[in-house]
Amino acid sequence: MQKSKFKMRTLVNRYQLLWVAAFALTLLPAMTFGQKETPPAGGKPKAFVFPKQDTYKLPNGMSVTLVQYGAVPKVAIQAVIRAGSLNEKPEKRWISDMVATMLKDGTANRSAEQIARETADMGGSIFTSASTDKTTVGGEVLSEFGTRFIGLMADVILNPKFAAADLEKNRSNKLRENAIGRAQPSNIAWEKFRKTIFPGHPYGDIFASDEVIKGYTLDDVKAFYGEQFGAARTHLYVVGQFDAAQMKSEIAKAFSSWNKGPDAIRSVPAPYSGRSMTVIDRPGAPQSTIYLGMPAVSPSDADFIKFTVMDSLLGSSFGSRITSNIREAKGYTYSPNSFIWNRYKTGYWIENADVTTEATGASVKEILFEIERLKNEPPSEAELQGIKNYLVGIYVLQNSARTGVIGQLENGNYNELSKDYLDTYVQNLSAVTPADVSAMVRKYLSADKMTLVVVGDRSKIDAQLKPYEK
Repeated sequence: MQKSKFKMRTLVNRYQLLWVAAFALTLLPAMTFGQKETPPAGGKPKAFVFPKQDTYKLPNGMSVTLVQYGAVPKVAIQAVIRAGSLNEKPEKRWISDMVATMLKDGTANRSAEQIARETADMGGSIFTSASTDKTTVGGEVLSEFGTRFIGLMADVILNPKFAAADLEKNRSNKLRENAIGRAQPSNIAWEKFRKTIFPGHPYGDIFASDEVIKGYTLDDVKAFYGEQFGAARTHLYVVGQFDAAQMKSEIAKAFSSWNKGPDAIRSVPAPYSGRSMTVIDRPGAPQSTIYLGMPAVSPSDADFIKFTVMDSLLGSSFGSRITSNIREAKGYTYSPNSFIWNRYKTGYWIENADVTTEATGASVKEILFEIERLKNEPPSEAELQGIKNYLVGIYVLQNSARTGVIGQLENGNYNELSKDYLDTYVQNLSAVTPADVSAMVRKYLSADKMTLVVVGDRSKIDAQLKPYEK
């Protein structure tokens, strides 16, 4: 939680803080909720100075960032390795996820049980994960055990045992997880949307096929690890309370022997910019899942902060225009939400919602209506100020946790943002004008470049969606 003391002097400020804290999860695309209250106007947000960072490199090329932060005696540590599905062969899709999972299954020096027990003894836990562009190993422990955790993390990353029995165990788990995941309409729609905008590219894949998963071998796991992991692709983040000298010494001791390995690769696929509509039949479905999107901006774009404000006002906040329209006014859905989906140097604006079957076509119509309305009707100063306060509140809350600070730093490094981006974020956000908001819609959001995916009962929604075909 926020370590600095924030004294609330008025009832308005109390309400504002509680409102922001309660709904910070709106940043997660997968979680969509609704709310009647509009963002409170309040006063203008104060500047936020990001914590000071100490960044350096080991001789083998591994980057390290240390941030002294907070008053609670805990430290969050994460190693971000630029190895994910982007680095896979097409016939071995999501082998990176298998590798990440198996890192916790034991090392040459520790069993999986020993790893779990040791981290618990340190007052924390360890996690591993893989995504399109990275594999992450990390955890959060009591400060007194920070250097000890570094040694354990290094063992997990540098000395995985990769046993055949663990591969079979994890293979069964992933087949089961995939079966559950593929049955969910939101996942069906999301994967089809991604495959449409990034055809033939790893960014388009959410799931590996069962056939691919069944084909993984231990040699495949070891090959991906050996070819894609290395110090030059790794950035280690340490945020919290710790002794800097001891931490630097332990990091050097634990990781200096690691091979440099390959340099990180970047992929800048051109997102699909045409117009398309796909309807996926789900007979008898009482509702339709909609994903509607258009090419937009990435965080490295000069327009990104302005676009973020626009997105929040249009669809991603609880008082947004789309939410007010299709949830509050018309009752088509309980859960509309928009978000900006980014990969390196690419971005897409996306609105998604689960709507009643009978209102499928009408929902699409109203979403497009609100886009067009915002082009021509800029927000009032009061409406815009409420949105700014909301976004600043979320930003401060993100940075009130050690893992949140790591997330901000990692995002900046991944997108190659300027060194002052975080320090000037609040200032730049506060400078956005009503005219800027409408300009962003006119510049980027065009129905001619709309990708629309709908999962629902085709017999009932085809006619409704006829106007949105190419």
